[in-house]
Amino acid sequence: MRKLLSVLLAVVLLGGCKKADTTESDLEVSSNQFTSSSTEPWSPGISYGRVAQKTEEIGAAIAAQNWEVCSSLFAVSSDALSSEELRTMFHAIAEGPYELLECDPIYHDGYCGGMTLLRADTQELEVMVSLNQSLEIETMNVSLRNEVRETEESEEWTEILIEAGNAPTLHGILTLPEGVESPPVAVLVGEQLSDEMNASGSNRELRRDLAHQLAEHGVASVRFNTRLYEESALPEVFGYDLDLLFYQDLASIIHSLESYPVNARSIVYVGHGTAGTLGYSVVYHHFEVTGGLVLINAPFTEDGLELYGRSVFMEEAELDEVRDLLEQEGEDDDVLGLPRSYWADWNRSGALRYTRYVAIPILIQQGEDDVIVTEHDDYDSWKSQKGSNVTMKTYEDIGHDLRNRDGETEEQIAEDIADWLDGVDINKPKTSASSSAGRKS
Repeated sequence: MRKLLSVLLAVVLLGGCKKADTTESDLEVSSNQFTSSSTEPWSPGISYGRVAQKTEEIGAAIAAQNWEVCSSLFAVSSDALSSEELRTMFHAIAEGPYELLECDPIYHDGYCGGMTLLRADTQELEVMVSLNQSLEIETMNVSLRNEVRETEESEEWTEILIEAGNAPTLHGILTLPEGVESPPVAVLVGEQLSDEMNASGSNRELRRDLAHQLAEHGVASVRFNTRLYEESALPEVFGYDLDLLFYQDLASIIHSLESYPVNARSIVYVGHGTAGTLGYSVVYHHFEVTGGLVLINAPFTEDGLELYGRSVFMEEAELDEVRDLLEQEGEDDDVLGLPRSYWADWNRSGALRYTRYVAIPILIQQGEDDVIVTEHDDYDSWKSQKGSNVTMKTYEDIGHDLRNRDGETEEQIAEDIADWLDGVDINKPKTSASSSAGRKS
């Protein structure tokens, strides 16, 4: 079971905040990003500059392939690698010569280490290390860097490559509709924590298709690689923490939109699958998201642990075991092979904790052919949360991955989002006067 859960985490969906049993008075609206359980400074006596200097020292030793120096930088208490072991590890991936591209320290929220990026011929190597309080290497992981997507353009939209997130930064794409001044902007969030910027779950082009379709109806959007996609070694080096894996980057993406030619006062969170359900928690903690919340084929669950369980297909008995273990005393011990704090994050991520506090416009879209998130269970259950600010609509012949029977991402989803943002009643027969095309000049 422990091994199974660890593997599933590599493809698991997004996560939440902190611990359970929060009352109404505990919930305070804040613009701050989510904070992890390790909120104390990593080490008051060590500056960011020293961490940066050590990261550059490690990067220089690797670029020069000076394995003896690199080996000497490991902590004695760690599983230190000898110079020959380092040589073998690196050369098994790419022999070099190596060109040093960048060195980025990682120094926030209880984490200290660094990332070094090198080029070897046509490949890029990413080296991630964690450091102890003596700035010695505790853990090192080497992997090939995933390629960055190239931008596209058409007569109706233009794409801009952007970078955001804490160093090392993540890559994303901002899609801007042509002929629209200061358009609303949708933050497109994929279903899995390891999704590439174009993908969401099994549909590897879902967010790309949705971005282009929204732009054709006058809505800008931003999509971005997840931290696990760009830096797959992150949990191996620093462990599992949802701030580090996702929420800090999402906060950076949201805040960065003020720097681009979009209407940063009309930011819309668009989440597919579990990311949709978690949207309630996200918009509650980010008052900048005022344009709306869109849930597409989103599961309805009573709490965040159930949401996690559905995302990795856990049995209810296994979830009950987690709940029992969380109620027992303990701080640092693992629960079924995962940090107690990580389970607590999920425990606080359930949408029902926040539904009563989210007053912005909400759109819930559901494919009638979805066999993972179903119309008769999940969608009907969302109706119990429906208020005057909530619009709901189902779609014939649409599955969980938003593909229609022709195998293409259904354009009606994006068209309805754009019309809904324009105040159109998307459940009424559409007329030419109600089309969102009117936004484009």
